[in-house]
Amino acid sequence: MMAGDGRRTAGGSDLACRFLLSVIFLSTGIPALLSPASFATGLRQMGVPLPGFSAAATIALTIIGPLVLIFDIKRLGWAASFALAAFTALTIPFGHAFWRFGEPQRMEEMRIAIEHVSLIGGLMLAGLSSLRPGRALPSSRQR
Repeated sequence: MMAGDGRRTAGGSDLACRFLLSVIFLSTGIPALLSPASFATGLRQMGVPLPGFSAAATIALTIIGPLVLIFDIKRLGWAASFALAAFTALTIPFGHAFWRFGEPQRMEEMRIAIEHVSLIGGLMLAGLSSLRPGRALPSSRQR
């Protein structure tokens, strides 16, 4: 959509796409927020370093990051996209290290890792898209 002054504005479809891209993170962050000790225990079992700190950081990123991405808060949707992409990349060696498993779990973990690679591509595309020159804020009013 184009604003009257020629700037590109984010329409409802942009908002819907950013929401859909964020669902996976919110579906992790909200339950983890409700049970942070259990979440930290799970991270410890996966071998994640500093599981208490990592749990807090993950909870914050998987709740705040999607909200910033969806609503492009303070025009930082690009930063949220790239942070979520980096986080997703880190989940592969810690949560889906398919090379450490035997069959049939190896194939399942590899499938999940490949899905994560696709998600990383979508997040990077969203981040680059939000950096387009002349892109206006998601709403018609300036913040």
